[in-house]
Amino acid sequence: MCRSKMALICLICCLPNTLQADNTSSIDEALSRPVVDGRLNMTIGVLGDADGLTYGNAYGFTRLDRRVPAELDSIVAIASMTKLITTIAALQLYDQGKLDIDVPIDTYLADLKQLKILSGFDAERNPIYVWPDRRPTARELMSHTSGFVYSLWNRNAKIAERVGITGGLRSGREMIANAPLAFEPGQGWEYGISTDWLGVIVEEVSNMKLAEYFDKRIFDVLRMEDSFYEIPKEKISRVANLLFRDETNFWLKVLSTFTSSDLVEVPFVSAPDAVIKYSSDYYSGGGGLYSTLPDYAKLLQCLVNGGELEGNRILSEKTVDMMFTSQTGNFPVGSAESQDPVLTNDIDMGFGSEAKFGLGLLLHPAGTKHGRNPHSASWGGLFNTYFWIDREAELFGIFATQVSPFFDLSAIETLHAFESAAYGGVSE
Repeated sequence: MCRSKMALICLICCLPNTLQADNTSSIDEALSRPVVDGRLNMTIGVLGDADGLTYGNAYGFTRLDRRVPAELDSIVAIASMTKLITTIAALQLYDQGKLDIDVPIDTYLADLKQLKILSGFDAERNPIYVWPDRRPTARELMSHTSGFVYSLWNRNAKIAERVGITGGLRSGREMIANAPLAFEPGQGWEYGISTDWLGVIVEEVSNMKLAEYFDKRIFDVLRMEDSFYEIPKEKISRVANLLFRDETNFWLKVLSTFTSSDLVEVPFVSAPDAVIKYSSDYYSGGGGLYSTLPDYAKLLQCLVNGGELEGNRILSEKTVDMMFTSQTGNFPVGSAESQDPVLTNDIDMGFGSEAKFGLGLLLHPAGTKHGRNPHSASWGGLFNTYFWIDREAELFGIFATQVSPFFDLSAIETLHAFESAAYGGVSE
């Protein structure tokens, strides 16, 4: 073995700020191996149960120059893992009797009364619209059966973005303001901007900015001190940079080492004027939060405990059970074909197993071949962060790296190895 690789192994295996449990060598190996092999620049993983964290470790580096070791409290962009928090916020309002999740959403957002379905385009690429039979409900927003979609995985939505009908993925409120439906509400499942609209409803009903609501009703209650939209100045040094695979590389070849030609690095921190708390005019319910894995773990621990953590309840146990109940019938769930290979590969969030969708959570009715029990739940974030909740085993897990495109092969392989090791070596 070359001297440089031996030095790398010694460094990553001696990183500080780790949480250890008994018999963790296979879990350590699952997380460290892709860093040693040069397939990922950073891996972080935690496991926990109803009582708290049982395992945690970090390997690699938060920057491409490898000057900053990854740590358990490294801050990562969790992207669509924000959606679970927005769903919980809406369900809190439901628990309080302030939000009816089964009435059309224009009950709360009058400007959506004119919402139409984009059925396609004519020969000149002019959009063809039809009126829906009704507007979607908040329940359908939470289960992604609303008809709202992402251009990342929907061809018509991608065309609409290119011809200027919609604002595109990275344009804040404009992303959703002009977005039509892709199908009749309640008549299919497709992942999309539903949770962004759910966040707007939370703001409307609570009369609070979404960031403020999260802080006061969820983060403060669960003592989540490292979760936020605006990164505090004193914590910016802990933020892991985001790496983009070169578009000629993607995950089609295995990297023996990282070089500047393989990856592009983006310092993923807020602009100086965005560090001010609650300074934004728009907070996405579908993404945009930063967190650490131990901080996000408190939320998952709370759900394992039926909506309560350390005597503080954020949801009723009945509502938590509803989150884990399928809302999608026989609709195909969890898979999508990429329309934007720079940001995402084709995805299968069921990982080859049966998948359903509850409220804010993808469900695994038969479990997964890598270890999760039947009726477990999961989701992930665009920059390859993933979590699962297994209530039968009273086990949850979170894995994170910071690389794009989504569903990166090395990230998915590491997630599967991490999960398998967490369940004692379960394999296909």
